[in-house]
Amino acid sequence: MRASQSSQSNTQKIVLIVLGVVLVGTVFFLPSFVDGPWIASDTEDLAPVPVPSAETVAPSTAAELKQYRQDSQGVLAEIVLIRDRLVEQNVETWAQAEFHNAMGKVEDGDEQYSYGNYGASLERYRDARKQLLILESLGQRKLADAKREGFEAIENLNPVVAASASELATAIAADDPEVQRLVARVETLEPVRQAIETGDYALERDRYQEAQAAYREALALDPAHQRAAQLLATANNEVTGGAFRAQMSQGFAALQQGNYEGARAAFNRAGQIQPGNPAVATALAQVANLEAQSEVDLALAQAARLESDEQWSDAVAIYQSLLETDPSLADAKARLLPSRIRAELDQRLVTFIDEPLLLSNKSEYEKARKTLEDARGIGNPGPRLQAQVDELQTLVQRATLPVNVVFESDNQTHVVLYRVAELGQFATTSMQLRPGRYIAAGTRKGFRDVRVEFTITGEPMEQAIVVRCEEPIG
Repeated sequence: MRASQSSQSNTQKIVLIVLGVVLVGTVFFLPSFVDGPWIASDTEDLAPVPVPSAETVAPSTAAELKQYRQDSQGVLAEIVLIRDRLVEQNVETWAQAEFHNAMGKVEDGDEQYSYGNYGASLERYRDARKQLLILESLGQRKLADAKREGFEAIENLNPVVAASASELATAIAADDPEVQRLVARVETLEPVRQAIETGDYALERDRYQEAQAAYREALALDPAHQRAAQLLATANNEVTGGAFRAQMSQGFAALQQGNYEGARAAFNRAGQIQPGNPAVATALAQVANLEAQSEVDLALAQAARLESDEQWSDAVAIYQSLLETDPSLADAKARLLPSRIRAELDQRLVTFIDEPLLLSNKSEYEKARKTLEDARGIGNPGPRLQAQVDELQTLVQRATLPVNVVFESDNQTHVVLYRVAELGQFATTSMQLRPGRYIAAGTRKGFRDVRVEFTITGEPMEQAIVVRCEEPIG
């Protein structure tokens, strides 16, 4: 064997020597035999086209492969999260085949990735992710269906269906509070069913108290059981029907006597005996209506007394309050308008009486005369209106009668009565002026100006109006 290996080594050395000789000949002797291109053409100046090799990868292709690889890794990370969530939901108990199919696509993607076929691996991963997401949605639907079917089976007293739905819901979401309530109710379903059947048997034979006790037992075991609650309400109605009717009768008797508080108390006691009985609500509504009507009658009577006392504004306030509560009150509507007219007339009279100087203005004077005419047109005036008419009549008469006003000065101050006349310099002078507010101003060279305001009410002026500039300037 050693001889054979030595012979083979010698052969290889000879081949390497021959190749070396050929290489040297090519480099040193071949250019001397070739003095121009083998094929002449017009493209001599063009750059040589490189010959692609198997190892050469275009930059764009490399970037594309890198992107595929990164995308594959990102999708695979999502798949891991979704897979873990599905495993926590015991997916193989409710969608084993679909889950294995999706994970098979993941394995295909892993294989393509190991070969460097990143585009193909990305496609497999995306298909797997899509299927896993569909499985997640399916799991939520199955969970919702299981909870619904479980609770329905509990109400229908079907332990087999309820237990099956409870097991599936627990497998998918054991920590779900609603699932935990379902499990707890399923555990008590069999004794609940027995208690309800016992109550039904007693109820059919008119043994109402026995039925009542059985349904109460069922509700104690499962307070959320609607059927048991409804049956208990039926038994309660039968047991307490006599007491309920007695309280209702007592309430109506009190209502006929106008004892609204007593009637309301009796009806409320009836409602405690049979909660939710519509007859109680109807009776309480009748109490409220009659009581409200009584309050309306009292308010109307009060408003009528105010009208008699000529307190028209207060009466209007009552009518308006009643109509805000119930716009359909015909009596309040009918009595509001005349009361409002009298209240408005009363307000005008009060305004002119309280501010007689308004009459010094011509337009206000005419309004006062019109108000006086309106007041005199009221038939059967009360004491208040008659007194107002008399007082305003006096004020209107005074408003047209001038009053003698005396002015005193120092013969050196120049006096002007604004909007009336220029009085000039004087020691004493007088004028006839109608009621109103006036301003007299005095000026004197070297002295500060003075300004005197005074009011004429129609009564004689007891003192003179003094206008003198007496304070030197500087």
